[in-house]
Amino acid sequence: MSVIGIDLGAKRIGIAVSDSGIMATPHSVMRNEGDIIEKLSNLGRQLEAERFVVGVPRRPGADERKFRDFADRLRQKTCKEVILWDEALTTVEASEQLRAAGRGRREAQREIDMHAAAVILQSWLDEHRGRTS
Repeated sequence: MSVIGIDLGAKRIGIAVSDSGIMATPHSVMRNEGDIIEKLSNLGRQLEAERFVVGVPRRPGADERKFRDFADRLRQKTCKEVILWDEALTTVEASEQLRAAGRGRREAQREIDMHAAAVILQSWLDEHRGRTS
């Protein structure tokens, strides 16, 4: 069973996965168009996901209700646990990781969302390591 991390953006959705429950790995980027809940549900089935971790901005003015609605729809569609998790500074951290890995600016732009999703998921995994489901 795996855990899927999601960095929900207006145009793109970053996806990360952990099969081990220890390490998050960047997976892919989806365009946020069409029936995204259906697409994520299908991906969850393919990856045998037991839960989803969705990053939520905690900054003033962020529309947290949008993320809660998204999580509720995903939970209803998949019948899996959907966790809202603080995504503070995940894009900054992902950018630093990509720069440190020697990625060029264009390459980093294409990959940033899935790396931000991996930072979100890794944060959740680190917080919950050793706890039972």
